[in-house]
Amino acid sequence: MLVGLGLLYGNAERHDITLIKMIGLLCFADQLAIQTLAQIPGAAHDVIWLADRSCHHRITAVQALIADADPQVRDWVLSTPRSLLSSDVALRIAESCQISRSFAEGGVSDRLWDQAGSLLLAMCSTRNYRYEIHRYEHASAVYRAWIETAACRPATLERAALLTMVCQDIATGPAAAVVGEDRDGHVARIRDLLASPAWREALEYSARSQDPVEARRARWAVDTANRREQPAGRFAVRVVVPDPEPDGFPQVEARILIDDVPIVAASFDRGPAAVPECLLATGLLRATEEPREVRLAEAYCTEGCCGGLYVTIVREGGEVVWKDWRTSMPGDPPPESRFDAAQYDAEIERAEQDHSWEWPARTVARLVSEQLRAEPDILGRWGCKPEWCTSWLTEFDTVRLTFEYPAHRESFEDPYVQFGLVLDVAGGPQACATQLIESFRTTDPKTTAEIIGGTSDGAEKLGLTRRKSGRW
Repeated sequence: MLVGLGLLYGNAERHDITLIKMIGLLCFADQLAIQTLAQIPGAAHDVIWLADRSCHHRITAVQALIADADPQVRDWVLSTPRSLLSSDVALRIAESCQISRSFAEGGVSDRLWDQAGSLLLAMCSTRNYRYEIHRYEHASAVYRAWIETAACRPATLERAALLTMVCQDIATGPAAAVVGEDRDGHVARIRDLLASPAWREALEYSARSQDPVEARRARWAVDTANRREQPAGRFAVRVVVPDPEPDGFPQVEARILIDDVPIVAASFDRGPAAVPECLLATGLLRATEEPREVRLAEAYCTEGCCGGLYVTIVREGGEVVWKDWRTSMPGDPPPESRFDAAQYDAEIERAEQDHSWEWPARTVARLVSEQLRAEPDILGRWGCKPEWCTSWLTEFDTVRLTFEYPAHRESFEDPYVQFGLVLDVAGGPQACATQLIESFRTTDPKTTAEIIGGTSDGAEKLGLTRRKSGRW
């Protein structure tokens, strides 16, 4: 079948459509069938029919139909879920579907407003290795019109989430440079709208929902809107929590502002800013007389592929200096910056002590990490060493911990095993963290955790038994 589809690709005619659609219902053939249908003139609606029934390849159809002028096809392309959109595809859709013209002409429907918001957010993501918002010629005009017409829309949780995330991108993210002088006004307008009676009532209603995802998303939107940071000095740290929607893989970021400029977004478009646990919990941003190089961001595809953004931090008398920037981006790195040491230290201390952005499971992860760092023997008594402990927004009430055995190896070739442990959080964070730590004091965690990695034959050589995979 695949060979047959391959032969038909570029040669199929309209009388082949029905056969190709039926073959495309087989999961192994859906992508090639979509691509083959897309080559047949006038088969756009058949491409949509098959893409709506495909398990994984809707985006293949979207890319093939972006330039189609048929209003129904265009609406289908615009309705692509944001979780499927890479930044470059979102840019192509915005340009081809002429979003800016629709707003300029007025009378934008609620549906198109929602779709435009999703495109703006997708262009600010790094799911395709870099964000594209600064390459969208009409970005500033679309942001302005989209925000100005927001008050005309019925208040819903989904729209509140769109507004909240767009506000984050403008205030501390990649959209800051795009909107220019309108930045503060856009942020104020969005926050005022979310605080208005109609929108507050809609969010409070959702926060009482029996659906845990809906309830936590509503609380996130309210909490984010209510957060009022102290006015930023020359140096500021802003922890940004995205929409806790389990679709996709949203990541908390510790965004650095220098002279009110989001330095990662301005200097590195290939990945998000580092998580706060990497920069704040470890004290890496503290300035000492000994220079320290710190990674502020890593490429979406890992540093080994597309690099990262580094800066050297050092205290020189009454000043803290950020210098010797190192990045994989083309062009000049950021310039050297000097800050008053007392003000810098105060901002770092504030950011390190501010845990108001955490949700309960993330708090448990922090408390467990702190205890394991403070008492290495907790896992050391079992010959293990901790790796990382966190809670992802996609698993809001779950903590994941990894550790390695043995704790020390003579050489890189020696066998080792990586274990993973999953903990459901129910009750107070302190009690949950204490319960987990106490269990490590009395029970070898290797007997309860799953083997999730390590050398290929590590478990066998170390005399460990692989249990059937559970929740990892």
